[in-house]
Amino acid sequence: MRILYLTSRFPYPPFRGDMLHIYNILKPISRRHEVTLVSFVQRGTRTDWVDALRPLCHRIELVYLPTWRSLLQCLRAIFSRCPFQVAYFKSRAMSELVHRVIAEEHPDVAHIHLIRMAQFVEANRDVPRVVDLTDATSLYLERFRAASRNWLMKLLLSEELRRILLYERLLAGFELSLVCSRLDLSVMQAHVPEARFEIVRNSVNTGNSPSLEGDIKADPRRIIFTGNMTYFPNGDAARFLVREIFPLIRRAIPDLQLYIVGQNPPASVRSLAGEGVVVTGFVKDIRAEYARSAVAVAPVRFGAGTQYKILEALALGIPVVTSSTGMGGVDLIPEEDILVADGPQDFAEQVVRLLRDPDLRKRMSRSAAEKVLSLHDWEVVAGKVERVYSSVAQARPRQNTPGVA
Repeated sequence: MRILYLTSRFPYPPFRGDMLHIYNILKPISRRHEVTLVSFVQRGTRTDWVDALRPLCHRIELVYLPTWRSLLQCLRAIFSRCPFQVAYFKSRAMSELVHRVIAEEHPDVAHIHLIRMAQFVEANRDVPRVVDLTDATSLYLERFRAASRNWLMKLLLSEELRRILLYERLLAGFELSLVCSRLDLSVMQAHVPEARFEIVRNSVNTGNSPSLEGDIKADPRRIIFTGNMTYFPNGDAARFLVREIFPLIRRAIPDLQLYIVGQNPPASVRSLAGEGVVVTGFVKDIRAEYARSAVAVAPVRFGAGTQYKILEALALGIPVVTSSTGMGGVDLIPEEDILVADGPQDFAEQVVRLLRDPDLRKRMSRSAAEKVLSLHDWEVVAGKVERVYSSVAQARPRQNTPGVA
């Protein structure tokens, strides 16, 4: 098949959740199908990153998106009903490029990553279109608003939520939309009952997960929290962890160390480093950081979808303690595969429990790893995506295009 991928961020290097999501689909798919990638790029996108994806793609087309222009478009959108995240990516150059690529490549299906990019193919009926929502944006906004203590932020989030709920209705005009979990599916079906949705889980490259170089042993006095620290829910979770949870854990285990691992930590996260807390910033091989840790923690307080930090840890056999929000996007059983707690005291007690019971860590990590391998391996997920492509392409056969078989 000929597949067009349309993304708001160039999916390399695959460190952010949204970039990792599309990369983990594109790479295995590219082995069996002809891939065309059309993407925005921002300042700082390096040519070697683009070159890294050229072996996977038949064609790559890029549109530069200046930040100043995006912010100006958001200002212009104040007196409209357009969601700000959609206005941010408005681009005549991208619209013209997408239509030209479709006319030249005649893809069998277009994979549109995130609802913000749907604007570029909303009126194009020349190709079957799959909108990869990943998670329910409205659910994320609702949780963000509930967690925010700043009245101005609450006001802005309420307005964006109102706009996105209206904008989601356009999904009814697309062939199919994808979400990554049952929770996100139920939310989207309630909001847009006329649209067609299907679950495609987030994936991890489990094929190389166990093959860490060297003999790395987990330190029973070390726990880890990971994520892209520029993503606000991760920064919030890091601050919550260090200020309210970690001191309670250290009362029980005084020599415990917490490693906060993730690229581009802002000053508010870097300032958390201190007694027992290490903020690493970017690391070359995050798998090794997981492997050196006895427990991974994910006390996220708002968000949506499936947390990659949970999947990655469990795929490596590292047991996880998370919140109800973090648990919402994974098909795992509390107490059997994963431990779940929300308040600082309860969360700390679950971490201490896990650290003090090596048999429990072993049992839970084995059970969870088996499920992650069976449900989230990127080849398994790629197979599901291929079936999705075939179904939407066959459901809406197109007229033969002159010169195209």
